[in-house]
Amino acid sequence: MHKLKEADPLQASAVGQSVAWGKVILFGEHSVVHGHPAIAFPLPQVGLTATATPSPGPVWLTVDIYDGPLSSAPPMLAPLGATITATLRRIGRPERGLHITCIGDFPLERGLGSSAAGAASIVNAILDLTGDDLPKTVRHELVQTGERVAHGNPSGLDAYTVLSRSPIWFQNGSAEGIEVNLGAPIVVADSGQPGDTHSAVGAVTEMRRTNPDDVARYFETIRDHTIAARENLKNDERVALGRRMYEVHEALHELSVSSPHLDQLVRSAREAGALGAKLTGGGRGGCVIALASDFQHGQDLASHLLQAGALQTWILNPEELEQ
Repeated sequence: MHKLKEADPLQASAVGQSVAWGKVILFGEHSVVHGHPAIAFPLPQVGLTATATPSPGPVWLTVDIYDGPLSSAPPMLAPLGATITATLRRIGRPERGLHITCIGDFPLERGLGSSAAGAASIVNAILDLTGDDLPKTVRHELVQTGERVAHGNPSGLDAYTVLSRSPIWFQNGSAEGIEVNLGAPIVVADSGQPGDTHSAVGAVTEMRRTNPDDVARYFETIRDHTIAARENLKNDERVALGRRMYEVHEALHELSVSSPHLDQLVRSAREAGALGAKLTGGGRGGCVIALASDFQHGQDLASHLLQAGALQTWILNPEELEQ
Protein backbone atom coordinates (compact mmCIF):
# COMPACT_ATOMS: atom_id res chain seq x y z
CA MET A 1 0.00 0.00 0.00
CA HIS A 2 1.20 3.47 -0.86
CA LYS A 3 1.83 5.45 2.31
CA LEU A 4 2.35 9.18 2.58
CA LYS A 5 4.11 11.42 5.02
CA GLU A 6 1.86 13.74 7.00
CA ALA A 7 3.11 16.82 5.19
CA ASP A 8 2.66 15.29 1.74
CA PRO A 9 -0.41 16.03 -0.38
CA LEU A 10 -2.58 13.00 -0.94
CA GLN A 11 -1.88 11.38 -4.29
CA ALA A 12 -4.73 10.13 -6.47
CA SER A 13 -3.10 6.72 -6.86
CA ALA A 14 -2.73 6.16 -3.11
CA VAL A 15 -4.96 3.83 -1.12
CA GLY A 16 -5.17 2.91 2.53
CA GLN A 17 -6.81 -0.27 3.72
CA SER A 18 -7.59 -2.06 6.98
CA VAL A 19 -9.66 -4.99 8.25
CA ALA A 20 -11.41 -5.30 11.63
CA TRP A 21 -13.02 -8.44 13.05
CA GLY A 22 -16.09 -8.96 15.13
CA LYS A 23 -16.06 -9.92 18.79
CA VAL A 24 -17.99 -12.01 21.28
CA ILE A 25 -18.17 -11.38 25.01
CA LEU A 26 -17.77 -14.63 26.94
CA PHE A 27 -18.41 -13.09 30.35
CA GLY A 28 -19.08 -9.64 31.75
CA GLU A 29 -21.98 -8.13 29.82
CA HIS A 30 -23.45 -5.06 31.52
CA SER A 31 -21.42 -5.49 34.71
CA VAL A 32 -18.29 -4.38 32.80
CA VAL A 33 -19.74 -0.87 32.47
CA HIS A 34 -19.70 -0.68 36.28
CA GLY A 35 -16.04 -1.62 36.73
CA HIS A 36 -16.27 -5.40 36.82
CA PRO A 37 -14.06 -7.56 34.55
CA ALA A 38 -15.04 -9.05 31.22
CA ILE A 39 -13.57 -11.65 28.87
CA ALA A 40 -13.95 -11.22 25.11
CA PHE A 41 -12.73 -13.08 22.02
CA PRO A 42 -12.21 -11.68 18.53
CA LEU A 43 -14.50 -13.31 15.96
CA PRO A 44 -12.57 -13.59 12.67
CA GLN A 45 -15.51 -15.20 10.87
CA VAL A 46 -17.11 -11.77 10.45
CA GLY A 47 -15.38 -8.53 9.62
CA LEU A 48 -15.27 -5.25 7.76
CA THR A 49 -12.74 -3.95 5.24
CA ALA A 50 -12.27 -0.19 4.99
CA THR A 51 -10.44 1.72 2.29
CA ALA A 52 -9.45 5.37 2.13
CA THR A 53 -8.54 7.00 -1.18
CA PRO A 54 -8.06 10.63 -2.28
CA SER A 55 -11.10 12.08 -4.01
CA PRO A 56 -12.06 15.64 -4.99
CA GLY A 57 -14.82 17.37 -3.10
CA PRO A 58 -16.30 16.59 0.31
CA VAL A 59 -15.58 13.45 2.31
CA TRP A 60 -17.53 10.68 0.58
CA LEU A 61 -18.72 7.57 2.44
CA THR A 62 -19.64 4.26 0.85
CA VAL A 63 -21.13 1.54 3.06
CA ASP A 64 -23.69 -1.22 2.56
CA ILE A 65 -26.65 1.08 3.20
CA TYR A 66 -25.38 4.44 1.90
CA ASP A 67 -23.23 5.98 -0.80
CA GLY A 68 -22.84 9.75 -0.65
CA PRO A 69 -21.34 12.76 1.13
CA LEU A 70 -20.54 12.14 4.77
CA SER A 71 -22.40 15.33 5.67
CA SER A 72 -25.66 13.85 4.31
CA ALA A 73 -25.30 10.37 5.81
CA PRO A 74 -28.32 9.01 7.73
CA PRO A 75 -28.36 9.23 11.54
CA MET A 76 -27.47 5.57 12.03
CA LEU A 77 -24.07 6.34 10.44
CA ALA A 78 -23.36 9.19 12.86
CA PRO A 79 -20.90 7.04 14.87
CA LEU A 80 -18.75 6.50 11.78
CA GLY A 81 -19.00 10.17 10.90
CA ALA A 82 -17.81 11.17 14.36
CA THR A 83 -14.83 8.82 14.12
CA ILE A 84 -13.85 10.05 10.64
CA THR A 85 -14.01 13.69 11.71
CA ALA A 86 -12.08 13.05 14.93
CA THR A 87 -9.37 11.11 13.07
CA LEU A 88 -8.83 13.77 10.41
CA ARG A 89 -8.67 16.49 13.04
CA ARG A 90 -6.27 14.45 15.17
CA ILE A 91 -3.76 14.12 12.31
CA GLY A 92 -4.31 17.64 11.00
CA ARG A 93 -5.82 16.65 7.68
CA PRO A 94 -8.59 18.64 5.93
CA GLU A 95 -12.13 17.30 6.23
CA ARG A 96 -12.48 16.91 2.47
CA GLY A 97 -10.80 15.25 -0.49
CA LEU A 98 -11.32 11.70 0.77
CA HIS A 99 -13.43 8.69 -0.25
CA ILE A 100 -13.95 6.11 2.49
CA THR A 101 -15.53 2.72 1.94
CA CYS A 102 -16.44 0.20 4.64
CA ILE A 103 -17.86 -3.09 3.40
CA GLY A 104 -18.11 -6.54 4.92
CA ASP A 105 -20.22 -9.46 6.05
CA PHE A 106 -21.09 -8.06 9.47
CA PRO A 107 -24.66 -8.53 10.73
CA LEU A 108 -25.63 -5.18 12.23
CA GLU A 109 -26.99 -4.71 15.75
CA ARG A 110 -26.21 -8.25 16.87
CA GLY A 111 -23.84 -7.47 19.74
CA LEU A 112 -20.81 -8.51 17.69
CA GLY A 113 -19.16 -5.10 17.69
CA SER A 114 -20.17 -3.86 14.24
CA SER A 115 -20.00 -0.17 15.16
CA ALA A 116 -16.58 -0.56 16.79
CA ALA A 117 -15.26 -2.67 13.91
CA GLY A 118 -16.43 -0.10 11.37
CA ALA A 119 -14.78 2.71 13.29
CA ALA A 120 -11.55 0.76 13.86
CA SER A 121 -11.17 -0.28 10.25
CA ILE A 122 -11.77 3.29 9.06
CA VAL A 123 -9.31 4.81 11.52
CA ASN A 124 -6.60 2.41 10.43
CA ALA A 125 -7.39 2.81 6.73
CA ILE A 126 -7.05 6.60 6.99
CA LEU A 127 -3.75 6.24 8.85
CA ASP A 128 -2.55 3.67 6.32
CA LEU A 129 -3.26 6.18 3.56
CA THR A 130 -1.63 9.19 5.19
CA GLY A 131 1.28 7.44 6.87
CA ASP A 132 0.47 9.01 10.24
CA ASP A 133 1.50 6.78 13.12
CA LEU A 134 -0.69 6.94 16.22
CA PRO A 135 -0.25 4.73 19.30
CA LYS A 136 -2.83 2.08 20.09
CA THR A 137 -4.21 4.14 22.94
CA VAL A 138 -4.98 7.04 20.60
CA ARG A 139 -6.52 4.72 17.97
CA HIS A 140 -8.67 3.22 20.70
CA GLU A 141 -9.84 6.66 21.77
CA LEU A 142 -10.75 7.54 18.19
CA VAL A 143 -12.86 4.39 17.98
CA GLN A 144 -14.41 5.31 21.32
CA THR A 145 -15.46 8.65 19.85
CA GLY A 146 -17.82 6.82 17.54
CA GLU A 147 -18.82 4.29 20.20
CA ARG A 148 -20.00 7.09 22.48
CA VAL A 149 -22.29 8.32 19.74
CA ALA A 150 -23.57 4.77 19.17
CA HIS A 151 -23.94 3.62 22.77
CA GLY A 152 -23.76 6.62 25.09
CA ASN A 153 -21.44 5.27 27.78
CA PRO A 154 -19.49 2.34 26.32
CA SER A 155 -17.05 0.46 28.51
CA GLY A 156 -14.37 0.42 25.79
CA LEU A 157 -14.40 -3.37 25.58
CA ASP A 158 -15.60 -3.49 21.96
CA ALA A 159 -13.06 -0.91 20.83
CA TYR A 160 -10.20 -2.96 22.29
CA THR A 161 -11.42 -6.36 21.11
CA VAL A 162 -11.99 -5.46 17.45
CA LEU A 163 -8.42 -4.12 17.36
CA SER A 164 -7.08 -7.35 18.87
CA ARG A 165 -6.26 -10.73 17.40
CA SER A 166 -6.17 -12.37 20.84
CA PRO A 167 -8.60 -13.06 23.67
CA ILE A 168 -8.61 -10.23 26.18
CA TRP A 169 -9.37 -9.49 29.79
CA PHE A 170 -10.89 -6.04 30.19
CA GLN A 171 -11.56 -3.97 33.30
CA ASN A 172 -11.87 -0.27 34.07
CA GLY A 173 -10.78 0.84 30.62
CA SER A 174 -7.68 -1.39 30.41
CA ALA A 175 -7.17 -4.55 28.38
CA GLU A 176 -4.62 -7.36 28.62
CA GLY A 177 -4.16 -10.68 26.90
CA ILE A 178 -5.15 -13.91 28.62
CA GLU A 179 -3.98 -17.48 28.18
CA VAL A 180 -6.57 -19.68 26.51
CA ASN A 181 -6.09 -23.42 26.05
CA LEU A 182 -9.70 -24.32 25.38
CA GLY A 183 -9.74 -27.34 23.08
CA ALA A 184 -13.41 -27.12 22.15
CA PRO A 185 -15.22 -24.71 19.84
CA ILE A 186 -17.74 -22.04 20.66
CA VAL A 187 -20.78 -21.82 18.42
CA VAL A 188 -22.09 -18.30 17.83
CA ALA A 189 -25.77 -18.27 16.87
CA ASP A 190 -27.46 -15.21 15.39
CA SER A 191 -31.01 -14.94 16.68
CA GLY A 192 -31.95 -12.90 13.63
CA GLN A 193 -33.30 -10.17 15.88
CA PRO A 194 -31.48 -6.84 16.34
CA GLY A 195 -30.18 -6.25 19.83
CA ASP A 196 -31.37 -3.26 21.80
CA THR A 197 -28.47 -2.15 23.96
CA HIS A 198 -30.05 1.19 24.85
CA SER A 199 -33.21 -0.50 26.13
CA ALA A 200 -31.25 -3.15 28.02
CA VAL A 201 -28.97 -0.60 29.67
CA GLY A 202 -31.99 1.49 30.58
CA ALA A 203 -33.67 -1.51 32.20
CA VAL A 204 -30.60 -2.27 34.28
CA THR A 205 -30.33 1.39 35.29
CA GLU A 206 -33.95 1.42 36.40
CA MET A 207 -33.50 -1.83 38.31
CA ARG A 208 -30.46 -0.40 40.07
CA ARG A 209 -32.65 2.48 41.18
CA THR A 210 -35.55 0.35 42.41
CA ASN A 211 -33.77 -2.85 43.49
CA PRO A 212 -30.11 -1.97 44.06
CA ASP A 213 -29.39 -4.99 46.26
CA ASP A 214 -30.66 -7.41 43.62
CA VAL A 215 -28.61 -5.80 40.87
CA ALA A 216 -25.51 -5.79 43.07
CA ARG A 217 -26.00 -9.50 43.72
CA TYR A 218 -26.37 -10.30 40.01
CA PHE A 219 -23.30 -8.23 39.16
CA GLU A 220 -21.32 -10.04 41.85
CA THR A 221 -22.43 -13.37 40.37
CA ILE A 222 -21.26 -12.33 36.91
CA ARG A 223 -17.99 -10.97 38.34
CA ASP A 224 -17.23 -14.16 40.29
CA HIS A 225 -17.90 -16.39 37.29
CA THR A 226 -15.79 -14.15 35.05
CA ILE A 227 -12.81 -14.36 37.41
CA ALA A 228 -13.12 -18.14 37.73
CA ALA A 229 -13.62 -18.55 33.98
CA ARG A 230 -10.18 -17.13 33.34
CA GLU A 231 -8.64 -20.16 35.04
CA ASN A 232 -11.09 -22.51 33.30
CA LEU A 233 -9.96 -21.16 29.93
CA LYS A 234 -6.31 -21.50 30.86
CA ASN A 235 -6.69 -25.10 32.03
CA ASP A 236 -9.25 -26.31 29.44
CA GLU A 237 -11.83 -26.97 32.13
CA ARG A 238 -14.74 -27.19 29.75
CA VAL A 239 -17.44 -28.56 32.01
CA ALA A 240 -16.85 -25.93 34.69
CA LEU A 241 -16.69 -23.18 32.06
CA GLY A 242 -19.97 -24.29 30.52
CA ARG A 243 -21.73 -24.38 33.88
CA ARG A 244 -20.64 -20.80 34.48
CA MET A 245 -22.08 -19.77 31.12
CA TYR A 246 -25.50 -21.13 32.03
CA GLU A 247 -25.44 -19.43 35.42
CA VAL A 248 -24.37 -16.09 33.96
CA HIS A 249 -27.14 -16.29 31.39
CA GLU A 250 -29.62 -16.80 34.21
CA ALA A 251 -28.26 -13.70 35.96
CA LEU A 252 -28.60 -11.70 32.73
CA HIS A 253 -32.14 -13.02 32.35
CA GLU A 254 -32.96 -11.79 35.85
CA LEU A 255 -31.50 -8.41 34.91
CA SER A 256 -34.12 -8.42 32.11
CA VAL A 257 -31.57 -8.06 29.30
CA SER A 258 -32.37 -11.38 27.62
CA SER A 259 -35.37 -12.04 25.37
CA PRO A 260 -37.73 -14.98 24.79
CA HIS A 261 -35.91 -15.93 21.58
CA LEU A 262 -32.48 -15.80 23.22
CA ASP A 263 -33.76 -17.88 26.14
CA GLN A 264 -35.18 -20.41 23.68
CA LEU A 265 -31.85 -20.70 21.85
CA VAL A 266 -30.06 -21.25 25.17
CA ARG A 267 -32.56 -24.01 26.05
CA SER A 268 -32.11 -25.55 22.60
CA ALA A 269 -28.34 -25.53 23.03
CA ARG A 270 -28.72 -27.32 26.37
CA GLU A 271 -31.01 -29.91 24.78
CA ALA A 272 -28.35 -30.48 22.11
CA GLY A 273 -25.75 -31.22 24.78
CA ALA A 274 -23.95 -27.88 24.94
CA LEU A 275 -21.70 -27.66 27.98
CA GLY A 276 -22.82 -24.06 28.38
CA ALA A 277 -24.73 -21.31 26.60
CA LYS A 278 -25.59 -17.67 27.19
CA LEU A 279 -26.41 -14.47 25.40
CA THR A 280 -23.49 -12.36 24.25
CA GLY A 281 -23.46 -8.58 23.92
CA GLY A 282 -26.01 -6.01 24.99
CA GLY A 283 -28.96 -8.38 24.84
CA ARG A 284 -32.68 -8.08 24.05
CA GLY A 285 -31.80 -9.63 20.69
CA GLY A 286 -28.50 -10.35 19.04
CA CYS A 287 -26.59 -13.58 19.53
CA VAL A 288 -26.13 -16.59 21.77
CA ILE A 289 -22.85 -18.43 22.31
CA ALA A 290 -22.75 -22.15 23.11
CA LEU A 291 -19.78 -24.27 24.20
CA ALA A 292 -19.45 -27.61 22.44
CA SER A 293 -17.81 -30.64 24.00
CA ASP A 294 -15.54 -31.23 20.99
CA PHE A 295 -15.19 -30.24 17.35
CA GLN A 296 -17.68 -32.75 15.91
CA HIS A 297 -20.18 -31.71 18.52
CA GLY A 298 -19.63 -28.12 17.45
CA GLN A 299 -20.86 -28.96 13.95
CA ASP A 300 -23.87 -30.82 15.33
CA LEU A 301 -24.63 -28.01 17.77
CA ALA A 302 -24.53 -25.39 15.01
CA SER A 303 -26.98 -27.44 12.93
CA HIS A 304 -29.30 -27.88 15.90
CA LEU A 305 -29.37 -24.16 16.63
CA LEU A 306 -30.23 -23.41 13.01
CA GLN A 307 -33.14 -25.83 13.25
CA ALA A 308 -34.16 -24.15 16.52
CA GLY A 309 -34.53 -20.77 14.82
CA ALA A 310 -31.07 -19.21 14.57
CA LEU A 311 -30.64 -17.18 11.39
CA GLN A 312 -26.99 -18.19 10.95
CA THR A 313 -24.13 -19.62 12.98
CA TRP A 314 -20.34 -19.36 13.14
CA ILE A 315 -17.95 -21.81 14.80
CA LEU A 316 -15.15 -20.11 16.73
CA ASN A 317 -12.08 -22.24 17.39
CA PRO A 318 -10.13 -20.61 20.27
CA GLU A 319 -6.99 -22.53 19.31
CA GLU A 320 -6.83 -20.58 16.02
CA LEU A 321 -6.63 -17.21 17.79
CA GLU A 322 -3.30 -15.62 18.60
CA GLN A 323 -2.04 -15.84 22.19
